[in-house]
This record gives sequence, structure tokens and C-alpha cells, in this order.
Amino acid sequence: MSELKPLTVEVAQEENILQVLARPPLRSSQPLQWQGIYVQQHHQPAWETPEYRYTQHMILVHHSEQLVQVERVLDGRRQREQLGDGNIVIVPATVAHQVSWNQENTFTLLFLEPNHLAQVAHETVNSDRVELIPQFSSLDPLIDQLGQALRSEMESQGSGSRLFVDSLTTALSIHLLRHYTVRQQPLQTHSGGLPHRKLQQAINYIQAYLAQDLSLEEIASTVEMSRYYFARLFKQSMGISPYQYVLQQRVEQAKALLRSSSLSIAEIAHHVGFADQSQLTVQFRKFTGTTPLDYRKQL
Repeated sequence: MSELKPLTVEVAQEENILQVLARPPLRSSQPLQWQGIYVQQHHQPAWETPEYRYTQHMILVHHSEQLVQVERVLDGRRQREQLGDGNIVIVPATVAHQVSWNQENTFTLLFLEPNHLAQVAHETVNSDRVELIPQFSSLDPLIDQLGQALRSEMESQGSGSRLFVDSLTTALSIHLLRHYTVRQQPLQTHSGGLPHRKLQQAINYIQAYLAQDLSLEEIASTVEMSRYYFARLFKQSMGISPYQYVLQQRVEQAKALLRSSSLSIAEIAHHVGFADQSQLTVQFRKFTGTTPLDYRKQL
């Protein structure tokens, strides 16, 4: 392992990853301009990285069926590991990290902005200072599932919803705060839901911009609340998350158009805010138990 001073790597510029890895990512979320999180999918040859520090928190999710032999130095500690499907590694921002592996390796990197995690912490655990614990290879099914969902959204090249990505990012942040911080504290609870006026403001905004790729930040800002606080109170008021509510309203609007217009299903999908007919069909079936085509035939 190298004795050189660790590199400081900012991954917002995709080419910077080549300071650490042999190949650029297969895919990245950079063109999608997600807020608070940046995702890369990698397939790398056997490799030894220099010692480096990312300016973002990095969560590695390994998803290769073959076991990969790894030697890792994390925050000055050395460990040999076997990475299998679903193994995760957590490297907090600015923590020194160096790793080598012995064969082709497939993994997803989730880069979480420290400011985003700090904001969620401020709202949930009454703490302005967040110190993540470096985590050698371990199994964490929830992080694995969140990583898979984020990777799927990235692979769809934006055909999903920013609101969905915001929800996944918040869920990841809360999970890290609960399980991987130096001073773990119980999360604050909020009760009572949104005041009626603010709830109506949020609903009106969603209805007005239903066809657009809404974000949690945009909706929350209309009622002058933070993303996390708004999402919690909205769910208490409505019984479902903002993301589920938006999907529900899009399906309801699609049903109305199927009844009252001669638009094609693809046109209806675009009109109500879905990326394509396939996405509409998947969500329509979830909410109604049938497809848009069969629904129209039954009218």
C-alpha cells in the first residue's frame, strides 16, 4: 500500500473518478442532476487504488455473484475481506481509504452530500454535527435495496421521478443516522400532520404541476418547510407519502382521460406526468388491478 499523501477527490466531475479507478463508470446519475446524492455503476478490473479521500460520503454496494478477495485500509485500519452480492462498505467524507482486489469487480457507488445528511440530522436528531462511522464490508439489506432502487432509476435515464429519488435519499440518510453515526440518538417524532392551509397549498401545487417531474424540495418550499419535515407531516395527514400521492393522482387523471378522451395511452402517459406508456401501465395496475387498455375496454 502507498505511503503517499491521500488524494482528495471531488466526484461531481465524473472524470475525477479516474484518479482512483481504472475505468470510468458504466453509468452515472450526473446528467439527471439529482439533489443530495450522486450514483455510479462500475465494472472494474483487478486493481489497487491509491490512498484517497472523497469529499462526499461514499457507500459501496457490491452486486457480483462471484466472491471477490479484497484488502482494504480504512481510516488507518487494515482488513482482508470477501465481497459477495449485497455486501456494503461505508467510507465517510474525508476519511482515508485504499483498496485492492484480485479480479473483475461489479459494484455501485452512492455518494451522499455531507450537507444533505447534516440537514436531515438537524431535523431528526437535534444535532448539527454528524460523524459517520467507517464501515468495513458487512451485510445491510436495506442499504442494498436502496442501492438497487437508485441504480434502477439511474438506468432508466430519468424516466422515473425526482420525487422517488428524493424519498430514497431521505430513507438512506435516516438509516445512516440511526445505525452508523458516532452518537446515535432516537429520531424526533412529529405529530398532528400539516395545518389544513398548508396541506391544501401542497395539494394545489401538486395538481397544478402534476405532469412535471416534481421534486420533494419544490413541493416543500411552497409551504416553507424542509423536505424531511414536510414529508413526515404530509404522510400523517394523508396516510401516504408525497411520492405515493403523486402517483395516485397521476393514475386518477389517467383514468379520467381514458374515460373522456380519444388520446392514445402513450399520449395520456405523457400528459399526466409518466415518462412513457410502460411506466403508466405498471403504476396503473398497482393502483387499479388492471391495465389502462383493459380499463378503457371495460368502459
